[in-house]
Amino acid sequence: MKLVILAGGQRSTITGNEENIPKPMIDIGGRPLLWHIMKHASLCGINDFIICGGYKIENIKEYFRDFYIYQSDIAVNTKTNRIELLKDYSEDWNVIVADTGVASYPIERVKKVLKYVGDEPFLITYGDCLTDLPFDKFMLDFVSSKTDFAVALAHPLGRKMPISYNLLGDSKKHENDVWTSAGIFASNKRFFAQLNCDGVIEDILRDKRESDVHLYKHESYWNTIETLRDKVASEQMWEKGEAPWI
Repeated sequence: MKLVILAGGQRSTITGNEENIPKPMIDIGGRPLLWHIMKHASLCGINDFIICGGYKIENIKEYFRDFYIYQSDIAVNTKTNRIELLKDYSEDWNVIVADTGVASYPIERVKKVLKYVGDEPFLITYGDCLTDLPFDKFMLDFVSSKTDFAVALAHPLGRKMPISYNLLGDSKKHENDVWTSAGIFASNKRFFAQLNCDGVIEDILRDKRESDVHLYKHESYWNTIETLRDKVASEQMWEKGEAPWI
């Protein structure tokens, strides 16, 4: 099972010490947000990743090129430039970093990496989501649904717009039952290859009804890192050992 991570948007607008870097590379507790997303996925049994880069993709490429150094204790001989790995804290991940363009929309980015996804269903996530959603269960439910596309739903936070009642049905309009896209999806190569739109992935939901899409409602932790406040809150959970996504 592969996870496609959309990490190609413009530079992070979150104020702080980091400037001119892709949002998925902002620091959360000493490691990039991207690492946190991938670590959660690996705990769900996913070790194959396709990262759709764009803006400052060199930051992402350099991070994974030197990943074992960043993650491990090392000894360096400054005369010979010999590096010795003292303790390996690295991950057993297979990572493809693909340049999908600076100005591409999310659907277009996914289309550009279809050659890497293989023939099995795959997952997609935006590169700013932190969640404890069980990716493995989500995929199993999607496969069992016999649909071509699935979206994980969460309760709206901040500026997130509720999902269309077309999908949820007219009886779901109670305030406590409002849902939004969690920015996490499951699909297959054929479905994306046949799409004739290149916008945000939520555009796929337009005019569709519940029978067309598998909806997975996630009641537990989900948040997107959109502001400095979101970043600080996530760092505090991490430092206290209370990060729900790990």
